[in-house]
Amino acid sequence: AQYLTTYRNKGLKLNRDVIFAAWSGEELNLYGSKYFADHYPGKEEGESLYPEVAAYLNMDMIGRLEDKVIVQGVGSSSIWPREIERRNAPLGLPITIMNDANIPTDTTSFYGKGVPVLNAFTGAHEDYHSPRDTADKINYPGTVKIVKFMGLVARSLAMNESIPDYIEMEIVVQRSVNMKAYLGTIPDYASEAKGLKISGVTKGAPAEVAGLKGGDLIVELGDRTIENIYDYTYAIEELKVNEEISIKVIRDGETLSMKITPGSRE
Repeated sequence: AQYLTTYRNKGLKLNRDVIFAAWSGEELNLYGSKYFADHYPGKEEGESLYPEVAAYLNMDMIGRLEDKVIVQGVGSSSIWPREIERRNAPLGLPITIMNDANIPTDTTSFYGKGVPVLNAFTGAHEDYHSPRDTADKINYPGTVKIVKFMGLVARSLAMNESIPDYIEMEIVVQRSVNMKAYLGTIPDYASEAKGLKISGVTKGAPAEVAGLKGGDLIVELGDRTIENIYDYTYAIEELKVNEEISIKVIRDGETLSMKITPGSRE
């Protein structure tokens, strides 16, 4: 916001407004962003927000840059690959592109209403959702570069007379989940493989005890076939703490069957 305001005060001409928002209730079921999208001025609930809302840019967990920035939702508009390449040219961020626009974050509230979306994310990690995720572990220079990148994309969108086109992909209907069981897997959100690929496991967690490793592709949990993160989330919701269950993974092309005993999130 400071970046764009500074340029505007210096005479930069913007052809559209830029709205900044920090949403509440994302973890509970996207409550904040969904309410905003459902009550956008002049729009009925369920009505498309496009083209009044030309695009939605999101930053969700960008503080742990190590080897890559995952830019998600690229398949929601044909302009994104070109925009990403151009705006990253002066920064040189190690970007990994993910085309799928069905992302379990606030982009869902807008993509489902016809708006092209783009999300920046530095990936899940072993401290995720724990008190170990402390401020000293934030990569501050990396965070600054990601914010600059998204600022350049926002400036480009605000300056251009034309707006991004919208590409409709199959929209996954998400529902609220109540997970009491804990496995300790760290999803690889950059992967578009059929199943749930994990980048690692939390030390001492049920997944490590069961023998799971980073790079494994989970394809079955209990009696559920796993094709994406939603299948996996709903399967975990059905697990019972301390009750052993089977899990099937693909590792280096070989299918392995294991037993895993879920722990408690409490």
